[in-house]
Amino acid sequence: MKKYFIVFILFSLSAFLYILLPFNSKGNPVSIDKSKFVSIQDKKFSLNGRLFYPITINYIVEMQTDKNTLWPCPYRGYNADGKFRFTTKDSCLMHLKADMDLIKEMGFNSIRLTGIGEEAIDDALIGKLTVNAKIGEQRDTTIELSNDENYKKYFEAIAQLLDVVNKSGLKAVLLTRMSADVKNTEGNLKKLMQYFRNDTTIMAFDLFNEPLYFDVPERNKKVVYKKVKRWAAIAKRASPNHLTTIGLTGIREVFEWDPAILDVDFISIHPYEYEPEQVRNEMYWYANYIKKPWIIGETAISADNDSITYDTQRQFARKTLQQAYNCGAIGYSWWQYKDVEWHSYHANFMGVVNWKGETKTIKNNIPVIGTFKPVVEEFKKFDPASKKDSCICLSNYYNYSQFKDCRITGVLLDENNNPIQGGVILAWNEYWSHSFHTVTKPDGSFELLGNFPFYHWMASASSYTMIRADVLPDTAKKQKDAIPTMNIGKLKIHKLPFGD
Repeated sequence: MKKYFIVFILFSLSAFLYILLPFNSKGNPVSIDKSKFVSIQDKKFSLNGRLFYPITINYIVEMQTDKNTLWPCPYRGYNADGKFRFTTKDSCLMHLKADMDLIKEMGFNSIRLTGIGEEAIDDALIGKLTVNAKIGEQRDTTIELSNDENYKKYFEAIAQLLDVVNKSGLKAVLLTRMSADVKNTEGNLKKLMQYFRNDTTIMAFDLFNEPLYFDVPERNKKVVYKKVKRWAAIAKRASPNHLTTIGLTGIREVFEWDPAILDVDFISIHPYEYEPEQVRNEMYWYANYIKKPWIIGETAISADNDSITYDTQRQFARKTLQQAYNCGAIGYSWWQYKDVEWHSYHANFMGVVNWKGETKTIKNNIPVIGTFKPVVEEFKKFDPASKKDSCICLSNYYNYSQFKDCRITGVLLDENNNPIQGGVILAWNEYWSHSFHTVTKPDGSFELLGNFPFYHWMASASSYTMIRADVLPDTAKKQKDAIPTMNIGKLKIHKLPFGD
């Protein structure tokens, strides 16, 4: 019995040392300078003992294969014909290097990598995870992550990409794909983070992208809290020097993926201009109601210099960069690197590089198809060490569009009948296809306006429970301003016993 006890102690000590000490790919301990990793100190990013303010571009990466190995390649959609410019390993890496050098020259210091780290869940019941790769332009190949050999190929492809990123002087946020319902994604995260635990190029692992859109089942906040808590524990054991984040669409995530309950190092937020000045208005809310460090993880407006001018896009970047900085964001990310053809104007022209002409990198004189849009100048000249101004509360903060066809009013209270400021009210039309939201005022009151009759609503606040119900537009009464109004009275929600 004593012998078994000693073996158990030695095994436990080995496991403890494995968690604490960094190892190389051969399992040998190595010395790591923790200052080389991006960390958070006093709610700000730090690198090499100095302030680091990420100015980030989102960049899509695909994979190529020859059936034996995998390698990264720039997204084919960055080309006007939607085809790969290069398909061999050396040519793909050269193309990536040109893009990364150009990104650095445009004033960005970091990159959010999408596509390559997002494994497909081919069978949620058995947790089958796969990655996709192209054989030239001929056909797709699916590689199942079911054995060490395939994982090795997959991770080596990511490592090649990170090496290119590092040599261009950039840091990287790597987007991966977790699932609250597929447990195999947890094992995959562990393998991924253990493999790259010593890679200082990685600034953070982005665990989940936009749950409002991509986490379909409705979940209560306690379920979300427990699941993310579990992911955080895996991450800290597997790669203790790397940061974690989750990308939220914005204010509307508060109903389930409430930023106050997410056990990550910082929150990434993806606001877009669906309504007038929505992005700057949401930033004001983030400043007041998100207690964790936060960044803008995605934002942009389209510009083709025809329907929307390049100057309009540039002005949007200037205003949102400044508002984010003034409101306490510790980083800012633009979506995306280059224009695409996704059959939607809104999505097509958000790039900072268009398809016109050719640009050669200063560093190595490598040609890249496309030229800078004027918006690039805003990233080049932004100074994260400048004096902060006020976080602006715009005049349309409580209703971005200020329509006058329908209105819901009421008051949001806590369990002690105290008013809740900054709570969120969201309402839909009859068929759940269109919606508007607003936030509550200091006295807990709200007035939600829309351009169609409301039938369904929900209410919550950061760190509070959520309630929902239906209303009948036929019960609306016209007020002095002639707007049909439904008063849904005093709504009571309760403080959560978990989270911040």
